[in-house]
Amino acid sequence: MKKAHLIFAILFLSTIFPLWAEEPRADGEPDIKVVVTAERTLQPSGESIASTTIIPARQIRESGAQTAADAIRMAPGVVLRQAGQPGSAATAYVRGAKQNQVLVLLDGQRLYSPAFFGGTDLSKIPAADIERIEIIHGPVSALYGSEAIGGVINIITRRSEGPSGGAALGFGGHGRAEKSLYLNGGRDKFFWQFSGSLPEYGGMRPNSDWKARDYAARVRLEKLSGWDLAIKAESYYDELGLPGADPNHVGYYDPDSRQWWLRNNFDFSASRQIGKGRLEARWYSISQQLRNLKPGPFGYESRITGLTRAGEALYRLEAGSHKLILGGELRQEDYNDVEGGYSPSTLQNSLWNRALFFQDRWKLSAGTDLVLGARWDDHSAFGGKFVPRAGISRKTGNNSRLRLSYSEGFRAPNFVELYYPAGLWGPGFSGNPNLRPEQSRQYEVGWNLDAGKSNFDIAFFSTEITDMIQATSATPYQNVGRAREQGLEFSFEHRLSKASRLLFNFTSMDAKNQDSGERLPGIPKNQGNLTFSTLVKNWDLALTGRWSDDRTDVAFDPITWASWPVILPSRTVFDLSITGRRPHSANPYLVVRNIFDLKYDEVAGYPAEDRTMEVGLRYAW
Repeated sequence: MKKAHLIFAILFLSTIFPLWAEEPRADGEPDIKVVVTAERTLQPSGESIASTTIIPARQIRESGAQTAADAIRMAPGVVLRQAGQPGSAATAYVRGAKQNQVLVLLDGQRLYSPAFFGGTDLSKIPAADIERIEIIHGPVSALYGSEAIGGVINIITRRSEGPSGGAALGFGGHGRAEKSLYLNGGRDKFFWQFSGSLPEYGGMRPNSDWKARDYAARVRLEKLSGWDLAIKAESYYDELGLPGADPNHVGYYDPDSRQWWLRNNFDFSASRQIGKGRLEARWYSISQQLRNLKPGPFGYESRITGLTRAGEALYRLEAGSHKLILGGELRQEDYNDVEGGYSPSTLQNSLWNRALFFQDRWKLSAGTDLVLGARWDDHSAFGGKFVPRAGISRKTGNNSRLRLSYSEGFRAPNFVELYYPAGLWGPGFSGNPNLRPEQSRQYEVGWNLDAGKSNFDIAFFSTEITDMIQATSATPYQNVGRAREQGLEFSFEHRLSKASRLLFNFTSMDAKNQDSGERLPGIPKNQGNLTFSTLVKNWDLALTGRWSDDRTDVAFDPITWASWPVILPSRTVFDLSITGRRPHSANPYLVVRNIFDLKYDEVAGYPAEDRTMEVGLRYAW
């Protein structure tokens, strides 16, 4: 389907549906316009010096998302690459930066671990407990340190404000199932939460089934001797079949390879007013384990464990025309890899990082803010690293602001790149303990207009990445790569009526390897997303469409391991969601994914899910 069909279909529906919608009814959920990720403090998104995307719970529900990966597919400047169907590895590229150059946070905790080579798998985060997702486009290492070359994705879960709860039960094609529950309680100074999610998928190909369980509990104490305290614990576990790549779609599959993922995290935070400012401190640990098993005489088994333990302290102070942030972080990351089968080995190592950072948002005049920030990291593998950040946010009208910014980012090499022994998996996978961090520099100019019913944002950016870590069949990992990503992001949201809204975003980007001049794999030159949602009687309807240009990728033969470049063709995919809205009642819902049954790959050789339907009930009290 051509991209014009997407635009005309949505615009046609946006004209027809408001005639059926009940004009007096609003959608009942307020717009979220204040973010915490971009500046590490509460700040209106339009006043940030960084381009920011907010995906609220309403949008996540309308999209029929089962995981965080599903929820961010429609974000501008983001390319979601999933190796097949639900549950399979799903990672995000932001402004052309690959998956391990994008920092993923869960309630501010770093999910990225150097123990895992490919970045953060967003399919491992169920959507049922997500309140919103904040995406910061471009380098933010001055606030967050390593991995924030292309941006930051902060997944923020529900916060209890009193007795409430909800449950959902749904079933769909290919054995899809969704079961979730959340309970909130407490009052005055004590609040508690519990949530559980049990997504499943039977699989479209043989050995592509997936099942997961996720449990989380939180307790919050307010004004306890002047302190606000919070404790959170979560346990996630899943099992996934690994059918392997099918580059020619001729029926190849791996019938018995399996994967298990386990994540346990604990977070303790405390905050209180000290003097004219506020002190926030936290300590958290995240243990993540990936186990792969290939049975048989030539099979293998691997068990990789990454443990992150971190402590942070942050002090916020408003002094006259200055909003100051001073912070520090101490983090240790451990790696343990046990390889079985025909090439047994055990690899262990540890890294630590110490950091200090600051930021000053200085109000130069009634309509102009200057933001200056910097961070110093002291890393056990490569020593010290200094990254700055600077920008201006200037009011250009009653409802509009212009922003100009310069920012730098870096990514510390991971354990594989630093320490993997030569020959374990053949040439090209040997570590180099002398690696330097990858680095990025970005210039951005953007303009935001918030005119009540409409919100408009456009950003032009140019990013250069140097010292990229690469390996060849004859050499270990080295700092030899260079890339440049430049283009524009455009977002538009408009309320057609009190019950209907239209969201549109478009990204045009030229992402190239500066040495070869070739396009970076996996990144389309142009892509766009449209969502139309409305309320008809007591039903929420949302039609979404996502279109992208063709893109280059690399396919490989799963038997001979030979690889070759391929072109993934352009595509337009539509989804439909219909949900009942009757307060304090069981509300049925219907989700139709890939309405026109388009055959396409997000990763070469791994066919995406075909047309499926899901039906179920949601109840909230």
